[in-house]
Amino acid sequence: MRRKPLITVVALGASIALVGACTDASTESDPTEPTNGDGATTDPTAASVYLYQAPEAFSPLRPAQGGEQLTMSLVFDNLVTTGPDFEYEPRLAESWDISEDATQITFNLHEGLSWSDGEPFTADDVAFSYSLYADPEVASAARSRLAGVEGFDDLDSGETDTLSGVEAVDDTTVTITLTEPNAGFLSLIAYGSAFYILPEHILGDVDRRELLDYEFFDTPDVGMGPYTVDSYQTDQEVVLNANENYRTDVGIDTLYLKLLTSDVATAQLGSGEIDLVQVSALDVEAVEGLDGVTVESAPSAGFFRLLPNFEKFPDERVRQAFLYAIDRQGIIDGILGGYAQPINSTIMTDWALPDDLETYDYNPERATDLLNEAGFDFDQEIAVSWIPGQRDRDQMVDVVVANLNDIGLNATAQQMDAAAQLPMIEEAEYDLMLSAGGVYSPDPAMTYPIVACSAIYPAGSNTALFCDEGLDALLLEGAQTGVLEEREAAYQQAARLDNELVPQLWLNVPDTIWAYSDRLQGFEPHGDFTNGFMNAADWTVDG
Repeated sequence: MRRKPLITVVALGASIALVGACTDASTESDPTEPTNGDGATTDPTAASVYLYQAPEAFSPLRPAQGGEQLTMSLVFDNLVTTGPDFEYEPRLAESWDISEDATQITFNLHEGLSWSDGEPFTADDVAFSYSLYADPEVASAARSRLAGVEGFDDLDSGETDTLSGVEAVDDTTVTITLTEPNAGFLSLIAYGSAFYILPEHILGDVDRRELLDYEFFDTPDVGMGPYTVDSYQTDQEVVLNANENYRTDVGIDTLYLKLLTSDVATAQLGSGEIDLVQVSALDVEAVEGLDGVTVESAPSAGFFRLLPNFEKFPDERVRQAFLYAIDRQGIIDGILGGYAQPINSTIMTDWALPDDLETYDYNPERATDLLNEAGFDFDQEIAVSWIPGQRDRDQMVDVVVANLNDIGLNATAQQMDAAAQLPMIEEAEYDLMLSAGGVYSPDPAMTYPIVACSAIYPAGSNTALFCDEGLDALLLEGAQTGVLEEREAAYQQAARLDNELVPQLWLNVPDTIWAYSDRLQGFEPHGDFTNGFMNAADWTVDG
């Protein structure tokens, strides 16, 4: 898969998920004000962050859209995550060890950590959190990722309320024991917004059946991240204050997460009110000619795709036809300006991909032939659903609808609110739905939760409602050996079957493009747009 090198240009302007700037210039001393190392009072600092989607809640237990994930990355933390190079990086765990037989991981936590409210953080919080994620009464969409952990079946059947395979050995040691070897298990729990650790002293006595919508997650003011939520004015802004008990110093005192339209956000970036922007490829040209901002891009670890409702399109010939009908390279070149790469499998890890996959190049005639072979009804309406407001996504939907109609289908564009997305999936009330993101490139095991029969939403993250037991078996085979050659053989076979079955309509792997002002110091570009704030504690503002 082609990878673009990190590019850097100096510029200022543009749209999608940003951070900007205003400093409170208070002049009187106060014991609550920030101080420097000598005890002298310093002016509090602030930055404004643009979110491209309005959050509904800030619960790691729920499937989250991008705006929620970005916010939660500031409030909560996980044991391990993936850095900008998509290698594992320690967070709450300072180190970890994987047994030779790939059946147990031991996490060594940092000593002396506290929650933002001052309560001690211990391994018990980790065990508690994993029990919540696995408990069917909580109904977390992440629970299927823990199906291979010892005790999952007992928790699933209601025999117990704890996940026995996640054990707090002592205050700073946690072990996760698996029922079978899984060389890729760490990849299932160690990325972006996955498996944030939650406070047992806040949530331990709450009825688990009520946790998914529990009021704490409306404005979570206790966490292990660098910030806590002060307030949320729906459709306006989220205000976050620095966590005084965070494990390192936090460089900016207050963050304002602003819910703006992309054109207003672009204007504020140009006027100097915004310091960090996730830029749409459509806006790069406008940004590059302006002074005072650096622009960098990095390949994503996820991808744009259309989710084909498997209940409505069970014949793979129909899903193949949709791919042939869409001018995917035209989208990459014309809408994304080349800031994307083609993709032809749900598996993204380079060593797991064979070189003989069907590329599904734009071929309207082939698409029509396949639909005719499948006996498809060209008159049935095909609604392409998406959350509007981002120009690149809006234009991709326009192209998809036009391409489908060009071969005689009856396709329409259907806008949806973010709040409607998951109910539509759960009720299978969609045809094709635009989706994006995810972290899949570090290890092919990360593909399993979005295609497995056991992970069909709401049981898991399989939002295309796809199921093929043969593909499941191959993906599991690849995970259950620690020998790279054996993993490669199994996963390449899985990739070929996945490529044939087309569980998702792969559009492209977009580059994540960031623009940030000279005023913002310490920002580190990340290809996973939902993890773009992973080093927010290190940010400072200059002037």
